[in-house]
Amino acid sequence: MDANVEYTFGFPGTKLQARHNMSLARRSARFWVFLFVMTGAVHATAQEPHLPLRVFIFAGQSNMVGSDSYAKDIERFPPFAGLEKPQGNVRFSYCIGREVKLRSDGWVDLQPVNDVVGPEPGFARAVCETIDGPIAIIKCAAGGTDLGNDWNPDEPGGFEMYPLLLDLIRSSLQDLERQNIPWIVALGKLLAEVYLEQQ
Repeated sequence: MDANVEYTFGFPGTKLQARHNMSLARRSARFWVFLFVMTGAVHATAQEPHLPLRVFIFAGQSNMVGSDSYAKDIERFPPFAGLEKPQGNVRFSYCIGREVKLRSDGWVDLQPVNDVVGPEPGFARAVCETIDGPIAIIKCAAGGTDLGNDWNPDEPGGFEMYPLLLDLIRSSLQDLERQNIPWIVALGKLLAEVYLEQQ
C-alpha cells in the first residue's frame, strides 16, 4: 500500500478502512490539486459486473474550469474531435463557479458545462482507451480563487472551495451507497482523513 495514499473499501453492508497518520498530509497537501480518486461502480455493465468504477477528482481554478475554452471550438482541433459531445460511458458530478455555482446535483453523463470544456473530457477519453472498466469524475472548480484563502483546509475563507470540494465528494460517494453500489476509493491523504472522520 502506497504510504501517500489512503485506501477505503466500501461494499454494501461492510467497510474496511486502512488509515495512516494524516498530520503530515494536512501540512503538505497545500498545493494546487488535480486529485485522482479511484472508487467503485456507479453502474457496472451486465457483461462486466465485477469491474469497479474508478472516480477521479478534479479541483482547481480557471484552467480546471476550462475558462475561455468553448465546446463549439473543439471541431477546429482534430485530435479532440467529439469531446464536445456527452460521453455516456463516463459519470460526472460537478460544482463549478464562484458566486453562481453550476451543479450537476448527482451523477450525469460527462459533458461540457455551460458550453465550457475543462480537461476532463480529453482525460476521460484517454483513460477509457487505456483501462478496462467504467470511470467517473467529480469536479469542483472556480476561477479567481486562491490556496491561501478559498482552498485553505484549516481556515477556509472567500468562496470556501475546500469545504465545498469535500461536501461534493462526500455527497457523490454517498449517492453510490444509497444505490447499494459497491465502491473502492483511493484518496489523497488529506481528503481521506476528512472523509473517514465523517464515517
